[in-house]
Amino acid sequence: MNNPTTFIQWIETSPFRKNIAVLILTFIALALIVGTVLLYKGVSNYGISENYPQTISVTGKAEEFIKPDTLVFTITANEEGKDVVSASKAVDEKIAVAMKIIKDNGVEEKNIKTTSREVNDTYGTVACPAAAPMVGVREMSMTVPGCSTSKVTGVSVYQTLEVKIPGIDKDADGSKREKLFTALTGANIKTGQISFTVYDTEEVKKRVRAEAIKKAKADAKILARDLGVDLKQLQSFGDNGGGSYPYMSARAEAAPMMDSLKVSNAVLPTGEQKVVSEVTLNYLIK
Repeated sequence: MNNPTTFIQWIETSPFRKNIAVLILTFIALALIVGTVLLYKGVSNYGISENYPQTISVTGKAEEFIKPDTLVFTITANEEGKDVVSASKAVDEKIAVAMKIIKDNGVEEKNIKTTSREVNDTYGTVACPAAAPMVGVREMSMTVPGCSTSKVTGVSVYQTLEVKIPGIDKDADGSKREKLFTALTGANIKTGQISFTVYDTEEVKKRVRAEAIKKAKADAKILARDLGVDLKQLQSFGDNGGGSYPYMSARAEAAPMMDSLKVSNAVLPTGEQKVVSEVTLNYLIK
């Protein structure tokens, strides 16, 4: 029997050796293929972290102008007394009168709320007390002539209510509001800042937000096309606030203006209220 002289001849001398050699060569080929693929991915993604997915971010903004349907104003009750109990009682009595007037004029209790209640000290001026006389010295005076100082003499209680009157379009000539403010003024109840707003803006906000999202989606498609990438799934959504901006018809002269409401021909333009929505969409891309 001749001895094999080459490696190939040695393999061919046995089917088992031939099969082992084929398996080894197959593994080597697969390893080369996998290595080439990994090397290509490493080069194409150089500088990009595997833990940082590729995304694009777009922002959509929408706004809508709506006509206010609600009048908002404040009333304030302020009373002073020697102590908290007496001053609070006086304020409570005035607030009760105001509440009755407001309700009698068709305003529901849910549209009346307390926005603040404060208790502050009140001060008065008194003569400076003299120092206690020394023993054996006749006391001449209990105060120092020409000297005065401040002293707490009582308390002052403030309470402010916010009142909403919806459906102002149903009171086009202002007669109902005139009756209300005349009654408040007659009861010596101070009225404060006035503004106009929309009673329920939730539906408007939803509609405006939907429009903002629609715009953001359209911009995302355009951006992906321009970048030459494909949009995958929506990764996150952000609502950037926005909100509504009431039209203020009164400034520093709000209180005198409120007093003028008892005049039937008082002109109070309601203007328009802007509702804004801004959203951000983040998409994964490939």
